[in-house]
Amino acid sequence: MTKKPDLRVIRTRKNINKAFLKLIQQKGFDSVTIQDIADEAIINRATFYLHYEDKFDLLEKMSNTIIEELMNAINPAYHIEDKEVKIRKLQSTIKNVYECVEKNHAFFKVMFGEHGVYNFRNDLEDMIRNKFSKNMTDLGVHSSDFEIPKDLIVHFICSAFVGVIQWWLKEDMKPSPQEMALQLSKIVTLGPMRAAGIKVGKMFE
Repeated sequence: MTKKPDLRVIRTRKNINKAFLKLIQQKGFDSVTIQDIADEAIINRATFYLHYEDKFDLLEKMSNTIIEELMNAINPAYHIEDKEVKIRKLQSTIKNVYECVEKNHAFFKVMFGEHGVYNFRNDLEDMIRNKFSKNMTDLGVHSSDFEIPKDLIVHFICSAFVGVIQWWLKEDMKPSPQEMALQLSKIVTLGPMRAAGIKVGKMFE
């Protein structure tokens, strides 16, 4: 028989995580103490240590859970078949990504914010780049298939990917994930100039 999750444990960890994010936003990760977290979560220090070794362990466990969820939503192998982008599947992938960010918006807003954890954006971009590169290899897409260097394309996509998420959070998550999926799929497939309604000359033909 499967053991039911202890609701008290789940509730306590939620309170600790919420308190932790609030404190990072207010004063920065380096300045946050275990006593700060305990006071904000209305628990004692002993209770904190029942769940986490220290604030670094708390940050790592919280980040790993949320980032793993985001990485699972990013799946180029799902919407590319025979080196062709399937539009509806691309839109589904983008929608899943933005629904994940929306669900965990408090975490991402703090991490990307003024007092966010140092190098979070760079680390996130690195993880996304690695996933894109691996997926392309798994799909049989190699550097020799590109007219433009593969690394340049992957860096461009991943930088834009993270940058647009940051912009969306600042815009209070508007448009909706569904609308973001529609708009971004146009930008991805048409290119930013054509998606903006600007004609592109024939200099590359």
